Amino acid sequence: MTSENLYNKPLVSIQILNWNRAEETQMAIASAYKQTYENIEVVLVDNGSTDNSIELSKQNFPDLNIISLDKNHGCPGGRNRGIASCNGDYIFYLDNDGVLHEEAVENAIKTILHYDNVGVVTGTIYDFKNVSEIDAQCKIRSKKVYEYNNFQGGICMHHKSIYETTGLYPEHFMYGAEEMYLTYKLFDNDYKIIKNESVVLWHKKSEIARNRVGEQLGSYFNKLYVAIVLYPLMPMLIFATGFVVRYNYYAFKKGFGMQFLNKLSRDYFTTIKKGLKARQPVSLNAYYKVKEFKI
Repeated sequence: MTSENLYNKPLVSIQILNWNRAEETQMAIASAYKQTYENIEVVLVDNGSTDNSIELSKQNFPDLNIISLDKNHGCPGGRNRGIASCNGDYIFYLDNDGVLHEEAVENAIKTILHYDNVGVVTGTIYDFKNVSEIDAQCKIRSKKVYEYNNFQGGICMHHKSIYETTGLYPEHFMYGAEEMYLTYKLFDNDYKIIKNESVVLWHKKSEIARNRVGEQLGSYFNKLYVAIVLYPLMPMLIFATGFVVRYNYYAFKKGFGMQFLNKLSRDYFTTIKKGLKARQPVSLNAYYKVKEFKI
């Protein structure tokens, strides 16, 4: 690509978040470098891995910008810390267990530049267990483009300027509900979320280094925090008072009811207190805009 053509195409930073998935991360990085959109940089944010992720990535991709963190800060914290090292005006977030379609970034940047007031473009995820299951060309199955009320944190493009008004993800979230938090902030600042189904990611189903019960419980209490901080008064009170019954039912149905009750006794009032200190309720219009869509 000539320098003139590069000048006409904004720089996109592809940020890949990793924790202890050395082999899978190599596939993710390779798919980032194979993008048809050429004006990119690839940034690997390593969340304190204890395997050979960093060494292998340096060996295979010498030009890779690697941000090595001291510990696992979770998905939101890791992404937050990587933003400062992203030089592009647009950041494409990619989880390390994903393989991008070669046109994913190009389709995302075209979308975010085409529509007014777009803060985030999100895409479509297909699961696979073995590499052989991926379509030979990782085929695009749909080209539908439409407004949406949520986004997938592991396949999305953000206009970097949104953080000046929305702020970053909540630092204390380890996993879950960070997209919900940012969605309310986006809508409260009149940004749109666009889903483009031709922005395709293949996601590897894996149990590596995952605590599913812990993640689910964390997600429940993150949702409580989101409600306390961002919901208008009446929806906040309804959610907070109904939380115990609603999520107790979910937890027992999924087989970890006692773990939920233990966490409830420790963290319910602590979460509410922390949320009230940070309270910045969104408008009713923003609240209902999230609720009017069916996910």
